[in-house]
Amino acid sequence: MRSPTTPRSRPARRARRAFCAGAVTALALGGSVSGAPAAAAAPPDCTWSPRAQRVLDGLLTSADPRRDRLVPALRTALARCPAPRPYFQRADWLWEPIVTDPVLDPDSAGMVADLASGDEYIANIGDFGVTLVGPERITDRTPRFTVDPSQYGPTLRDVPIPEGTEIAPGSDGHLAVADPVTGTVFNFWIARPDGDGWTAAGGAATDLTGDGRETSGGTSTGSNIARFAAVVRISEIAQGVIPHALFFSTDMAAEGECRYPAAKTDGSNMAGVDHPIPEGSRIQLDPAVDVDALDASPAAEVIARALQTYGAYVGDNGGARIAFLFEYGPHDPVYRDAGLVGGFAPLDGIPWDRLRVLAAWDGTTGGGECAGAE
Repeated sequence: MRSPTTPRSRPARRARRAFCAGAVTALALGGSVSGAPAAAAAPPDCTWSPRAQRVLDGLLTSADPRRDRLVPALRTALARCPAPRPYFQRADWLWEPIVTDPVLDPDSAGMVADLASGDEYIANIGDFGVTLVGPERITDRTPRFTVDPSQYGPTLRDVPIPEGTEIAPGSDGHLAVADPVTGTVFNFWIARPDGDGWTAAGGAATDLTGDGRETSGGTSTGSNIARFAAVVRISEIAQGVIPHALFFSTDMAAEGECRYPAAKTDGSNMAGVDHPIPEGSRIQLDPAVDVDALDASPAAEVIARALQTYGAYVGDNGGARIAFLFEYGPHDPVYRDAGLVGGFAPLDGIPWDRLRVLAAWDGTTGGGECAGAE
């Protein structure tokens, strides 16, 4: 029996806290623990609980034997009160968790070996972060502009951009605006204020309730995955849960090959690896990895859990081996407190050699085709 003065290990303490918090959360949401009856239906005011999701994510890799009693209850509760889809509601590829035992790409081992052999694994929160303008920031007083992309995309009219909108200073100039008035998401590449207006090199409009892919002309990313999709939000780091798949760029994106949800590719295998990865590929961190045991920052742990549950998509060429797209905010205290330091914040502690590459986004062998190379 453990002496009261013997310190618990970090994973043991977390497992105990997770069990206690999880039991309360599961019962509150209508689940059951140790044979207690579950509620028949969700209450009318049922809302998704980030706390319950955090507890479940932690228990899935916990060694605590009591996890078998709590995990089913939490899954039942979260199924009744699922995470919302606040945008791109038809983007199943973005919101659906990865299935158990997905079919892997035949070259998964080779691609993972190359993915794990790089020098940089970062969160782009600074120069190459994304300026996000959500629907809550658009009012009837928000100025509207016509933006005529100079390289890619049609003229986009009636684009609402609030005064004082700040764009990351890097060369990509990412901007994505979700307009609740027109039901449109405006996605831009190299967006800049210009006198009384705005300019951009690339742009595309997508349906706010659509599938999150740029398929009606224009582009803001190498893969035509909409710039507003799969970005890690500051609010998600604050709540400790990312309820969707991630987007990353890489220096080993395959040339002339892509897969759904990508609609094209700008891949060029800049690193010259033997096993480049097609844009649109979905990667997953092995669910057996014990995230609690990692020597990682709080933010890196949140990323790791999201990679286990939802994975991430190759969306663009980039200079790092893996660079996840984050909401622009290099000096935001939420990022700082979670251990994200600098504009290219390192994500140390995640075992990149424990990744795997799915054959298709939905875990089958035929999850949809890409339109082809750019």
